[in-house]
Amino acid sequence: MKKKEAIPSESRPPIVAVLGHVDHGKTTLLDTIRKTDVVSKEHGGITQHIGAYQIEEKKRLITFIDTPGHEAFSKMRSRGASVADIAILVVAADDSVKPQTIESIEQINNAGIPIIVAINKVDLPAANVDGVKGDLAKHGVQVEGFGGDVPFVPVSAKQGTGIPQLLDLILLVSDMKEITGDPKATTEAVVIETRVDKGKGLVATVVVKNGTLTAGSSLYDGATQVAKVRAMLDEHGTQVQLASPSKPVEVLGFTKLPAVGTTLRVAPQQAAQRTALKKEVGIPGQARDDKTTQEIQLPDFLKPVDPEVARIITIILKADTAGSLEAIIASLPKKVIVVQCGVGDITEADVLSAKSTGAIIIGFGVAPKGAVVKLAQTEKVVYRTYRIIYELLDELGEVVAGLKEVLHEERELGKGQIIAEFPFEKQRIAGTKVASGRLARGDTVKVMRGEEEIARAKIKSIRHGKDDITKADTGIECGVLFDQKLDFTIGDGIIAVTIG
Repeated sequence: MKKKEAIPSESRPPIVAVLGHVDHGKTTLLDTIRKTDVVSKEHGGITQHIGAYQIEEKKRLITFIDTPGHEAFSKMRSRGASVADIAILVVAADDSVKPQTIESIEQINNAGIPIIVAINKVDLPAANVDGVKGDLAKHGVQVEGFGGDVPFVPVSAKQGTGIPQLLDLILLVSDMKEITGDPKATTEAVVIETRVDKGKGLVATVVVKNGTLTAGSSLYDGATQVAKVRAMLDEHGTQVQLASPSKPVEVLGFTKLPAVGTTLRVAPQQAAQRTALKKEVGIPGQARDDKTTQEIQLPDFLKPVDPEVARIITIILKADTAGSLEAIIASLPKKVIVVQCGVGDITEADVLSAKSTGAIIIGFGVAPKGAVVKLAQTEKVVYRTYRIIYELLDELGEVVAGLKEVLHEERELGKGQIIAEFPFEKQRIAGTKVASGRLARGDTVKVMRGEEEIARAKIKSIRHGKDDITKADTGIECGVLFDQKLDFTIGDGIIAVTIG
């Protein structure tokens, strides 16, 4: 029998990490390359997370990793360098070498990857390119024409000067390094960033290093399954079905968020395999202390309720988008059964279905109209609406633990007293002190005057000082804005209750 030939590796797009000191123009450089406006969206002009993006240059793809520049994000920068094939060190021509520049040089050296220096802000009057070259030489980076062979490009990220030359240099270095990957190999993807999104749930951005990641795959951190890929989105938010080597994608479907820099695989690894891998190639992050590599566990309110006290409940789930719907279903406690789901507002048909199946209606980012509310009250159908995924999952956990109470009794969540009134855009804000429990955005509340209920409404927003908050706990003074005009007065009480 003829022996099957091994499939040769193919060239793949280079993965490029952009490093340097804070405010030296890393994100502005990428912004110019991608012709998008990332900088204006960053808080305080400092990149707060690692982002991965892919661009096309001369019919070839390049993957960029934008690493944070502030000193507080040192470990994240280190992991950004570890996953990359090439590093661009951005140094401002008017500011030269700074502490994070030196740290970035060390990280690039530790990663053992080629370096390209981008001397930025050459358009400024105070620019001193030769001064930057001399300062870099003091720290072991000797550029071409200055006693060394490290390539460099003078650029102006704001004006776009030198960008084509920089991209050409990246492709040249990539060709010299002969970067390869096998799309048919066992899939490996490196975690670039993680977050909990109120609509999508637990989300991680990964860059595929080898193999091809496909929708529906299971992902493992060592021997532990941490995700089943329910959806993948590219940098434009477009859903994709597969991601080949060097492709960055946002992955939905995580049940547990791994540490940034973790290599995920589509097959479980035993401890012995992981130990061998560390010795052979090194795992990004190197010394993996507990603080930097400990898996990010789900918050308590996202975890399924103790099976000893849990009861099975059925729900009809409606959401504003398909992504929200998918993320919520992926995160529901095991004792919650979805009998019907869909995208769009809660309708009369949903109420009638809930009546016939005994289900609770859950809405995320959607709400029932007036006629639907009346029908739900008439049919005694319980419905709840949410705008924050944590609160939805938290309260569903409570429903699982105390089903009888929720279905048959109106449950008090919190109580406050109106102590002041403030005008706001032709509306009235109730200055409220929370006396017990909590008041939260989205809560249905009864406004009480003595023992009499004078109105019902929902809390549209809550402010504490100048900050918008989602929840105010006992003892907090806050401003409450209702979703409709109410004839409240100072001294009235507010009671947040469950709906149904």
